[in-house]
Amino acid sequence: MSLKSLNIHSKPTSKVGFVLKTHGYKGFLKIVIDDEDFEPNDFLLIEINQKFVPFQIESYNPQSDLIKLKGFDSDIAVQDFVSANILKMEEISEELTDFDIIGYDLIDIESQKKYPITDLDLIPNNPLIEIRVDYKDCLLPFHEDIILSINHELKLVTAKIPDGLLDL
Repeated sequence: MSLKSLNIHSKPTSKVGFVLKTHGYKGFLKIVIDDEDFEPNDFLLIEINQKFVPFQIESYNPQSDLIKLKGFDSDIAVQDFVSANILKMEEISEELTDFDIIGYDLIDIESQKKYPITDLDLIPNNPLIEIRVDYKDCLLPFHEDIILSINHELKLVTAKIPDGLLDL
């Protein structure tokens, strides 16, 4: 499945820098920011075990790139953050032309039945496709195990709908 504007199966983050070292003994970190458009605000996303974890920022000095995270008051407490990647949430474009599938038909490969797609609900980490089944609306998870392909030329989404999902 190729979606150029939005890949809903990946993390909605991108690397903007990393933690260089601890600074002093009160829990300050020296950070390196590679993205000139990024400035930490309320929370700092740090990659830990290939997941992004938000930490509340107590103070940040943009001139020296020194940051203090709330609740971490010693150099020992922040030592594990050294060399960790700093991430930012990616902006989801409002122009989702490659993902705009409202009005397409969804075909189930098992039953060969077609259902019109009436709406998309882009809940973070749980996007849903709304389809019309007879006289009711049903929601399908937009997951790679269910949505197999999207053909923009034919305006057709191919899916493998699990048994009983449309009966809920």
